[in-house]
Amino acid sequence: MKPKIKIIYSNYYPSIKKKMVEAVIRQLPVKDYDLIFFGVPGSFEIPYEIARSIKEDIFDNENKIASFKGKDKEKIRNNIILMAKLSQLNLDKQCIYSAYLALGCIIKGKTINHEAISVSIFTNLQRLSIENTIPIGNGIFNANNIKEAEEKAIKCAIQASNVLKSFINDKKK
Repeated sequence: MKPKIKIIYSNYYPSIKKKMVEAVIRQLPVKDYDLIFFGVPGSFEIPYEIARSIKEDIFDNENKIASFKGKDKEKIRNNIILMAKLSQLNLDKQCIYSAYLALGCIIKGKTINHEAISVSIFTNLQRLSIENTIPIGNGIFNANNIKEAEEKAIKCAIQASNVLKSFINDKKK
């Protein structure tokens, strides 16, 4: 089964987003990966969306397995067996995604807000990754202006994609 990766991207700078998404598609081809794309208003919202997605996906996974409503005896029996196996392996608490990829850009303004925003985003992405034991590729970067951002966008998306590829390939071994 192909690894399933959820890519959360910022819509704030459409030209940057487009370059980054296209670079990711080249790096993580659909023949090898199942990619799900989801946009949020800005980079600051990315950690929240990843946290929401992890919790929602785990909850949905538990509900799909535990639901007996409208099922015949054989399906109920199969579900009970599946629940027993999953609880032994603790797989019922796992996310349906193999990894997440965060894509966005923070451009320096006239204040130091970009620094506070960056620290908050990076800290929360790392915390989510560690707490949930799931790789999160960080393709969010800082730039001084839009020209610099357009120059960095593809490189950052490729680097974050390659990090995820290495995690996923190590997991397969």
